[in-house]
Amino acid sequence: MKRTCLGLFVGFLGILATGSAILCQVNGQAESPNAKLVSALRILNTQEYVYRNEAGRFACREELLTFLRMKGALSRSPIDLENPKPYELAITTSQDGMHYQITLKMTYDGNDKSTWCRTAAFSDDAGLIFLGTGLGCEPPTR
Repeated sequence: MKRTCLGLFVGFLGILATGSAILCQVNGQAESPNAKLVSALRILNTQEYVYRNEAGRFACREELLTFLRMKGALSRSPIDLENPKPYELAITTSQDGMHYQITLKMTYDGNDKSTWCRTAAFSDDAGLIFLGTGLGCEPPTR
């Protein structure tokens, strides 16, 4: 009975995932840059807590990337976290390792104004994800 229920549950999850993928293809919409930023930060936030559970503290950027590589979790991110171009990834931890801040933003080019107002994503150990743009930039249209 338990195997049957588990099989049905796993099958249901597979159907949901397939339906979601088909819907995106049918709509012809690629994942938006903001959605990619949010998805990547969700993964990073979750893995920071997994790391803290195992190591007793939060990880800096290099520690977290090594941890993600070791766990095979890098491929789940829509942004290549090891080589995030055109994005920059910064993870800062407090000295005691009990707090962290993550920034994922476009690399800015002082000579290319189109890079100035791109959305950036921020998060910390509270788990909230913030999206923002630089001062003086037009608010994004929906």
